[in-house]
Amino acid sequence: MQLRKHTRRDFLRLTGLSAAGVIVAACAPGTDVVPAAETLVPEAETLVATMVPEAEATAAPTAEAEATAEPEGEATAEPEAEPEMPSKYSESPMLAERVAAGELPPVEERLPEEPLVIEPYESIGTYGGTLSYGGPATTLYAYEGNHVMGWVNWLRISKDTGKGNPNIIKSYEISDDLTEITCYMRKGMKWSDGTPLTSEDVRFWYEDHLQNEEITPVAPKNFRPGGELMKMEFIDDYTVKFKFAQPHPAFVLVNLAHRDGFGDNATFVPSHYVKQFHIKYNEKANDLAKAAGFDFWYQLYGRENARNQSIDRPRLDSFMPVRDTPQMGFLERNPYFWAVDTEGNQLPYIDKMTSDKPADIAIMDAKVVGGTYDFSAHQMNIMNYATYAEAAATSNAHILLWQSGKGSEVVYNVNSNWPDEEWRTVFADDRFRQALSLGINRADINNVIYFGNASETQMTVIPVSRHYKPEYAEAYAAHDVDKANALLDEMGLEWNAAKTHRTWPQSKKDIIIPWDLVETETPKGPITELVTEYWKEIGIEIQWKSITRTLLTQKMGANEEPMSTWHGDETADTLFLRRPKYFAPGNGDENCWGTLWGLWYATGGEQGEEPPQMIKDLYNWLDEYNLTDALEPAAKVLESQAEHVWTIGAIGNAPHPLWIRNTLKNVSETGGFWTWDSLWSYTEFPEQWYLEQ
Repeated sequence: MQLRKHTRRDFLRLTGLSAAGVIVAACAPGTDVVPAAETLVPEAETLVATMVPEAEATAAPTAEAEATAEPEGEATAEPEAEPEMPSKYSESPMLAERVAAGELPPVEERLPEEPLVIEPYESIGTYGGTLSYGGPATTLYAYEGNHVMGWVNWLRISKDTGKGNPNIIKSYEISDDLTEITCYMRKGMKWSDGTPLTSEDVRFWYEDHLQNEEITPVAPKNFRPGGELMKMEFIDDYTVKFKFAQPHPAFVLVNLAHRDGFGDNATFVPSHYVKQFHIKYNEKANDLAKAAGFDFWYQLYGRENARNQSIDRPRLDSFMPVRDTPQMGFLERNPYFWAVDTEGNQLPYIDKMTSDKPADIAIMDAKVVGGTYDFSAHQMNIMNYATYAEAAATSNAHILLWQSGKGSEVVYNVNSNWPDEEWRTVFADDRFRQALSLGINRADINNVIYFGNASETQMTVIPVSRHYKPEYAEAYAAHDVDKANALLDEMGLEWNAAKTHRTWPQSKKDIIIPWDLVETETPKGPITELVTEYWKEIGIEIQWKSITRTLLTQKMGANEEPMSTWHGDETADTLFLRRPKYFAPGNGDENCWGTLWGLWYATGGEQGEEPPQMIKDLYNWLDEYNLTDALEPAAKVLESQAEHVWTIGAIGNAPHPLWIRNTLKNVSETGGFWTWDSLWSYTEFPEQWYLEQ
């Protein structure tokens, strides 16, 4: 059987929907889905010209260009210098009124002695306005809000994702042996309620949060390199030192620049607020918890320390929630925000935000094209580009395309720890994964889904990474059905009598693999529809359905998924190889490659299943890389991925659409990377966005 090349129109007919039809149907009453007229979805060739101006194409660099590019600096590279400190400060009229009324101290007293200085992208902004955005949420604000207010961390990831630049701290020092990191906080910096941020907030976190087993049953691995919990020294009110038993350079990018600021990785908390909920500081903390509907004090503590759940929790973000309803969250500027522009204007420029909470992504998309929001990005889908662009033209908006920053938009893993021995043996055979990879028609996916603007790549690091090599991206990435079939023949996976399926080697049953996926961030469903067709040509059938992430997490934890898919993030230097995931098996919910091996690694061999030596090698190289930040162990891991195809990539380095109202200014046209690795918009300083009045 020979598959013909798909066009975008073919694919829309295949799925029975058009991009516009999906969105329109989301707001329509009843259950019937009526596709929109086909004329709303131009052919791919037209969209390429519309999406990407010739001079600004978002396609990845050619292999030749990538091969000659200079490697990026190490994670411990010198941070970029801040702009010059302004000589005077200004503030929003909204806050000036409160100062005049005696409700707030002057702006000079609200800012730290040395605020962070942010250079506007295009121009000094104007104060005021209310920014609207939305997304499915059960918390105080939609996830999209994080992309506007930023992700507050000790450091801020650089645009190239290779460095940590000043943010909450004004500077840091790393000892020559890479075992100590000294951080210098901004003197006079304050929480949103005006209470000073000091080393006491870090001490409380270290002693009473991280080391309290009811709050933190197991300390995150980044805090215990080599198995020994880091030590901390609190030198003065504004100087803290992290001390490790062995070199730990990864801490700079992974914790200080990235995972800090939320969850158990937040190495600072508003201690003056959360102490009232902690049993060590309030013997009646359990009574408070029961009055709030909880059984134990640490449950209430957890809620009140979560910045997207507690409206009263002081915060360091540029905005703070002030009111919440099931349908809408309301946020206002943080009067004590600790950054200014180059002329001394306290940021952010925008005064207020509204966070709409639609029931699902389809309704959110309908509101986007209906012109409801000033900004949207996180769950926008490139397949709907034509509809977005058409709607933007009539809604005083435009669509930006940022690089996704993902090694692969969709990745596939087979479960080498699957309970059935016959399946496990097949999944563990390199030839099976290599054949699946060769069976994918990446050029077809690129044309049908991404209009030719993505890279037809294997799963690997992104091209700007200092670890990137073209041969990693090219490994088993060419569409070669004959070679794929030859590999499966070598394995003894014979065809059935009807020549419709290959069969399992012992049972001789047709190979049909049922599994589940979560459709989020990237077009996993549409791409997997195509992959389903490709793999039928080599005799492998997959039967998949979409489920919620909550259910997927449960099933992955119980080792009930023989196959999995996610998007290939953690491929920029920020997060590459900082934890087991796609290049060494982990035990999370984003892939099922070897969850029992991942559990063995995470628990130091106390749980899970001991892996074979080649998997232990991956863990050893991962550990070595995190200790040294050296190129050699990273190269060994990437060479292993290229050879064994542990994780199958489908397409990478694609454009991601952002909806921007034309009145929203200072948004980078080309952006950084729209990915978890860069914390999405945080490298682009959303604090300096403003609404043209």
